[in-house]
Amino acid sequence: MHLLILVLAATLYNVEPTNGTVSFSIMKWGVVREEGSFRDFHAKIDYDARDAAKSRVEFDVRVASVDTKNKNRDETLLSKDFFDAKRYPNLTFRSVSVKPRGNNVADVTGDLTIRGVTRRITVPVRLLGISRRGNTEVAGFETAFTINRRAFGVNGDRWSASVPGILDDNVTIRIMAGGTRKP
Repeated sequence: MHLLILVLAATLYNVEPTNGTVSFSIMKWGVVREEGSFRDFHAKIDYDARDAAKSRVEFDVRVASVDTKNKNRDETLLSKDFFDAKRYPNLTFRSVSVKPRGNNVADVTGDLTIRGVTRRITVPVRLLGISRRGNTEVAGFETAFTINRRAFGVNGDRWSASVPGILDDNVTIRIMAGGTRKP
């Protein structure tokens, strides 16, 4: 008789741009929602299905990949007035804790760094599910949250100085992440 021992541990899922989206929106003039996305990002999600509190997230976004479907606006966002992409080429998030809330939702707390400024934030993350196709396993996650851009030094003062209040301070960020299991 053979004894089979199954050890369940966290599963590492790698997220690439082909299986996800990092997008943002901000109100302009108080009535127009401007939207954009980042085309180059990578994440590692260590998800523990038995104990979600043991899960971890690392997310890296390349600022130069910003795409608002307007080249001039993209160049403005990359400038020193907003992201200062030459000096701060990446946006990062590193989780420090995960607190399950039920219904496949957890509050993920971590350090978000934008433009060299790090702030601890908590975001709700929903597990959309896990799918297996042969030897490949894919897990889907999503979140949406709002940050104050000025808290991270993304002021746009020079650009919007001629029209105070042109851009809202709050930016909504949406992330859809499909991670594949690392072989």
